[in-house]
Amino acid sequence: MFFRRQEPSSPKRDGHLVTLTHPVPTLTGVKTEWLNTDKPIVFSPGIVSIVHFWTFGCINCKRNLPHYQSWWNAYRKEFTDGRLQMVGVHTPELEDERKYDRVVAEVKKNKIEYPVLVDAKEENWKRWQQSMWPTVYLIDKHQRVRYYWNGELEWQSAGGYKKLTRFIEELLIEKGPPAKPKS
Repeated sequence: MFFRRQEPSSPKRDGHLVTLTHPVPTLTGVKTEWLNTDKPIVFSPGIVSIVHFWTFGCINCKRNLPHYQSWWNAYRKEFTDGRLQMVGVHTPELEDERKYDRVVAEVKKNKIEYPVLVDAKEENWKRWQQSMWPTVYLIDKHQRVRYYWNGELEWQSAGGYKKLTRFIEELLIEKGPPAKPKS
């Protein structure tokens, strides 16, 4: 995990949820590796971001997809006005998951509307020092990772969706630099 080496000796933990305040690494990918967007996602001051690492063959990832879609639907206004952004980083576990056409088909099949970065070479996976699928990050208006969640949001009734939704709400109302209007 990107933050493992940066975590204090006893980071604040609540089950699968970890609270931090570390600078967010950038996402890398050429234009052709991005789906559902005309331009790459950039972490900018004033914008709250949701980033999730997933792969289409992972059952735990599949179980989280409806929660991400719920956020996409619930926060449509915030996504539209540029105060909130979300990206799924698809990093393969199996060889078949490296095929771009398969990722495109799975994004369509799962009706994913938000931007997806196809990370077939695992560049972002390595940059963020990922160790498992799925992982969800919440990034604040100051471009710091504030929270992350490893694994299924609702594994053993963990309540991850509800907890992260509450944190998204808190991050949206926190003071911070203003978001630049979408062009």
